[in-house]
Amino acid sequence: MVADEGTPPPGLKKRRSSIMEPLSMSTEDTSLRAIIFGSSDHQQFSLTESILQSAVFEGADPHTILTTKTSGRVFGRNVTLVNTPNLTNHDLLHYMYKKEVKKAVCFSCPGPHAILFTLNPLDMPPNAYEVFKPVVQYFGEQILNNTVIVLYHEEECWSQSLEDSVKKNKPFRELLEKCGQRCLIFSGKENRNEGEVTRKLFEEIDKMVAEHGIFSNVEFKDADKRIKAEEKNIQIQRKKEVSAVLEELQKTHSQEDLEREVKRYEEKIRLENRERAEVQIADRLGFTLRLVDYAAAIAKGAFVGAVLAGAMGFPGVAIGAAVGAALGGLADFGGRAT
Repeated sequence: MVADEGTPPPGLKKRRSSIMEPLSMSTEDTSLRAIIFGSSDHQQFSLTESILQSAVFEGADPHTILTTKTSGRVFGRNVTLVNTPNLTNHDLLHYMYKKEVKKAVCFSCPGPHAILFTLNPLDMPPNAYEVFKPVVQYFGEQILNNTVIVLYHEEECWSQSLEDSVKKNKPFRELLEKCGQRCLIFSGKENRNEGEVTRKLFEEIDKMVAEHGIFSNVEFKDADKRIKAEEKNIQIQRKKEVSAVLEELQKTHSQEDLEREVKRYEEKIRLENRERAEVQIADRLGFTLRLVDYAAAIAKGAFVGAVLAGAMGFPGVAIGAAVGAALGGLADFGGRAT
C-alpha cells in the first residue's frame, strides 16, 4: 500500500523531510561554481573537459551550443562549470546573447566562485580587454575581483619566449592589471597527469574567494530567490512520486542497503529538482528579457514608426512599430561590443 502523499513510509520520516528541503549553502560547503567566457568555443570546451577529466562535449557542434552547464566531482568537490557563447560570436543577436548570460546566472546561483576568461596564448587577440569588456559592462566592475585569466594550450611545453611575447601584449597587460594579476597558464596535456594544473587553478580560486567572497549582485539574488521558490513547487508536484519510490525501496532492500539507496535517491531528486527549477526560471527570465528588448527596439525605431504612421494613417502605427523594432534590433546588434 502506497503511503499518503503527505506521509512518508514508516522509518523514513527523517530522510523524507530532507528531500523536500531546497539546496542550501553551509560553512563547510566545498562546491565550486565557475562561469567560463572566452573568444573561442574550442578553448572553453577543452578547458571544461580538462578540469572535469571527461569528454562532455564529444561529438557536439560548438556552433550550435549556447549556454551549457556541466558538473562533476573533482578532488572531492562538486564542480559546476557554465560555458557561455564565445564573446566574438557575431551570429548571436544582442538580445539572444543577453538571454544566454541570464541562463549562466541561473545555472551558477547563488553566485559563481570564479569567472574564467579563457584565451589561446598561441593566438592572442590583439584587443583582449575589449573582448572581455561586454562581461564587465553587464555585471559591473566588481566582476573583475572574481576573474581569473586562463591561458589554455595543448603544447607539450611552455617556452619562456612565448610567455614573454604574451606579457608584451599591451591590451592583455591592461586586462591582467584589472584582474589583480590573476592568470594561470593551463596545459591540457600536462593536466592529464593527475590533474595538477586543475589543482593549481582551484588553489588560485580559493585564495581569491577568501579575499573577495563569491560573486553576487541583485540579479543573482533575484534569480536564486525565484529558483528556490520554483524548487518548492516542483517538490510539491513530485510528492506522490517520491513517496511511492521510497515505499518501493523499503520493500526491495534490506535494512543494511536501505540507507545507502535512500541517500542515493535523495541526491538524485535534489539535483533533478534544482536543475528543472534553474531551466524553467532561465527560460522565463529570457522570455521577459526579449519582451523588454523588443520594447526598447521599438523605441529606437519610433521616429521611423511615426513617419510611417503619418504617411499611411492609423494602420501605419502597427507597421511602423514593426519596422521600428527591426531597425532597433539591428542597432542593438551593431552596437554590441566585441
